[in-house]
Amino acid sequence: MKKLYLLIALSFLCVQSTQAIELSTNVLLRYENETGQTNLAPRKRLRMIASVGANYRLNNNVIFMSQVRTGLKNNQNVPAITLHQITNNPSGDKDIYVSRAFTKFTFDKVSVIAGKIPWKSKQVTDLFWDRHLNPIGVHFDYDFAENQRLTFATFKPLDGASSTVGHMSLIQYSRQLSTHLGKITLSPWLVDYRGEAGASYATKDTQFNNQFIRFSGAMTFNDFQIGADLGWSTKRVPNSVYEQFSKQRFSYVFKFSKGALQHVGSYLTELKYLHVERFSVVTEFAQNASSRFATGNYKGWDLRIRHRLTNNLWIGSRLSKTKRLVGSPEQSVRFRIETKLSF
Repeated sequence: MKKLYLLIALSFLCVQSTQAIELSTNVLLRYENETGQTNLAPRKRLRMIASVGANYRLNNNVIFMSQVRTGLKNNQNVPAITLHQITNNPSGDKDIYVSRAFTKFTFDKVSVIAGKIPWKSKQVTDLFWDRHLNPIGVHFDYDFAENQRLTFATFKPLDGASSTVGHMSLIQYSRQLSTHLGKITLSPWLVDYRGEAGASYATKDTQFNNQFIRFSGAMTFNDFQIGADLGWSTKRVPNSVYEQFSKQRFSYVFKFSKGALQHVGSYLTELKYLHVERFSVVTEFAQNASSRFATGNYKGWDLRIRHRLTNNLWIGSRLSKTKRLVGSPEQSVRFRIETKLSF
């Protein structure tokens, strides 16, 4: 609890800060009910995700940014801590750590961020990379024409709180088009991951090399959006696991959404259908919000509804149902009620 008190104290400092530093605080409270598993016990709990961010602007071109967050420092795609376990399950650790620390440089058509950085390339969903993971590296954007951007990033994903594992690089071209159907965004990209053995915490497929051809696209019309993330691994499945997963190299997610939480009283509804084969992602780094039992080798759907009550507060619910694609049967049903306060 001492770490939780420290986070609350840092939040209070946001109000007392000087004008030179811009601070922000986010607190999300969530009730989780996970049922329907074949091999896992049902789980009910109350959880919290809290963060305090600080931005210091040196001048018009340079900004220093950092964030302190709750979660599991050695499993950083788990940003929540358990406040109360309703069922008889372990509560887990309650860590607080520096989740981001980077510098942003902006010059005309070029922007660069370096340090412990967020994932910033254009995707419709978090299918390939969980945005709670902040690797160590460099991200580069170049706007070479109106509504056209070239992105390059190279970084080392974290293995726990301080070590790293492997090396990932990506290049992406993104273009926005205005048509009579609405605004269309097209973003093809390539990813190269060089694996590394011997990780202590990030152990799921991080020892294997892999390369991916991916595409993200969306069409927006009024307050409706239809989007998709597609991906294919160009590498053969490693021989050690070849027989069972020899064709497990393709992933896709289709997303339909209506609305946005832009003003008080507004609603956001999102529906996703996911199909994520075993080696279509690096399973250690893929998003884990939809399925309890895996970040790869599953399919299912995810429904989210949110409502903005005030400028700083929204409330919502989420229902996800997934099942394993190949191997011993497994499934998961996740239901969540959550609210988020930002200031």
